[in-house]
Amino acid sequence: MNLEQSDKIKQGIQTTFDDVANQYDSSQFFRLSAQKMVAMLTIKEGMKVLDISTGTGIVAIEMAKQHPALQIEAIDLSAGMLAQAKRKASNEGIQNITFIQGDVEALPYEDGTFDVITCGYGMFFYPQMEQTYRQLCQKLKEGGQIIFSSFTQEAFAPYVTLFLQRLETDYQIEIPKVSMERLKTEAQMRTLAELSRPQKIEIEQHSIRYPVTVDQWWEMLNSAGYKGLLNRLDRTQLTQFKKKHLAEVEALATNGTFELNADTLFGWVRL
Repeated sequence: MNLEQSDKIKQGIQTTFDDVANQYDSSQFFRLSAQKMVAMLTIKEGMKVLDISTGTGIVAIEMAKQHPALQIEAIDLSAGMLAQAKRKASNEGIQNITFIQGDVEALPYEDGTFDVITCGYGMFFYPQMEQTYRQLCQKLKEGGQIIFSSFTQEAFAPYVTLFLQRLETDYQIEIPKVSMERLKTEAQMRTLAELSRPQKIEIEQHSIRYPVTVDQWWEMLNSAGYKGLLNRLDRTQLTQFKKKHLAEVEALATNGTFELNADTLFGWVRL
């Protein structure tokens, strides 16, 4: 992948998440996942933490609430997401997070700066994922920890499969299969983690499931990365797509409700 292609992908990500920033926190699984992630870390007060692809600050804020003596820097491409993160932190009186708009693939830090790096559902978005992971590990001190999460292969099935298939079949929307198939298995998580030649790796899968309505499913699609695909439809197409897709989902639901599977893999690494 050349630089032009990489920049185009990043611009698309930035635009999409600026668009969904106001609705992003509506999905419960982000908060539940952040709690699991923080619980897996070995934290000592006074550590310096970097939360990458912080989004609306869900992981950073959870960590700050549990460990107010930490020094946390939180970085994201999206100004819209960061605005939400700053608002939430301010509302909760959190003062130990510095929010920064920037590119994770071009971090402005010296090697060996951080004790901990966290990344909630972001690693698979990076165009140069393996190279970026190696660079991130260089920013850790000796004995430092990095933890990252991703959805399992079964997450959101079968509903997301119906969603993507209809976009492809009816509207010839190209699905970014490379990023969507990354880090879906324990083996993929371990392969990435091993690039840093760590002292220790732990890969854990956690079940995150709860009931949602068909309408809540549509809201979820419009409040996360999937919105970038929906934005390729014009108004008429979007109306038609919504009607057909939700009819498919409704057919699988019980009284308009189904269990959302947001099962998640966590990769914890100590260098």
